Amino acid sequence: MKPRVMAVDDDEKNLALLSAKLEREGYEVVTARNGIEALAKVRLTPPDLILMDVMMPQMDGYEALRQLKSREDTRYIPVIMLTGRAEVEDKVLGFEVGAEDYIQKPYSLQEVSARVKSLLRMRALQTKLRETEKMAALGEMVDGIAHEVRNPLTAIGGLARRLFEGTADPQHKAYTQSILKYVQRLERMLQRIDEYKRILVSTPSRGELNPLVSAAVKDIREFIEGTGKDIALQERLMPDPPPVMMDYGNLKIALFNILQNSVEAIEKKGEIRVETTPEFDQTVAIKISDTGVGMTQDEIRKIFNPFQTSKFEGAGLGLTISYRIVHDHGGEIDVESRKGEGTTVTIRLHPAKSAEEPKRI
Repeated sequence: MKPRVMAVDDDEKNLALLSAKLEREGYEVVTARNGIEALAKVRLTPPDLILMDVMMPQMDGYEALRQLKSREDTRYIPVIMLTGRAEVEDKVLGFEVGAEDYIQKPYSLQEVSARVKSLLRMRALQTKLRETEKMAALGEMVDGIAHEVRNPLTAIGGLARRLFEGTADPQHKAYTQSILKYVQRLERMLQRIDEYKRILVSTPSRGELNPLVSAAVKDIREFIEGTGKDIALQERLMPDPPPVMMDYGNLKIALFNILQNSVEAIEKKGEIRVETTPEFDQTVAIKISDTGVGMTQDEIRKIFNPFQTSKFEGAGLGLTISYRIVHDHGGEIDVESRKGEGTTVTIRLHPAKSAEEPKRI
């Protein structure tokens, strides 16, 4: 998913130059011509970073910045102020209101690009730290849930089975079948929780990626057979990919969860493609594409949040687990999707260093 940058300037020429430069750098660009328009667009499509001119009609950059930093949902968006004012007092005001950086006009587009890249990198590190803290808190929470639910659930399931076996009344049998169905659903949830607890610590070792991918594909084929859906599953693996450092069991869980989400995204008939491909700097990518229902950009931004839906498969805890595992492996996970067209999840893993490679000092 491309980082989203908002450029705010009342000068059409400046806005066009900024937009063209940022788009060439691979960013999704949103534009606004004053502070009021910027605030409205931020609420609809929150950006990852804002380039904000100071002198604008209707609402200047300082007031727009003040409002952004006063709201809980927008205060952590980094803002770079763009201004022709050279006075120290103006810069101090911007920093006091909450600006992360300041660029004086006339500016170099290369400098703007470098500052944007640096701030986005810092934001990504901060986000990763917050995610780590959130995952740790989630681990404690789900452990408590599992402990409190498991024993009563076992008793409910056991009693329901006895009632089912001991009654001849069709209506009573239907009631107990419903109870057993929901007990099984809760038991699957507990399995997910146990799974999450197990992946809190990965123990990576040097391994080959293709056999792991093939094993996950084999498991998902068996899962598809039980769904009654007509899904064509294609597997295309690059020859002799470089070895990676991986925890075989955890990484297989991550792939299976993503594949399961693809299966659930396909309503009746569709296709899933799984491939391994080389990328720059010997990075290996695992791409999982489906022809399912797809997602909007806002839905993509939320899919790795714990319990994002009421499901405990797919976009519930499963993708949260996958996200955690991939990051534990030092990898990246990226999602591209269009509503009604399908989704592609790309996992990028870095090659294992050679045993003979000398350590850098």
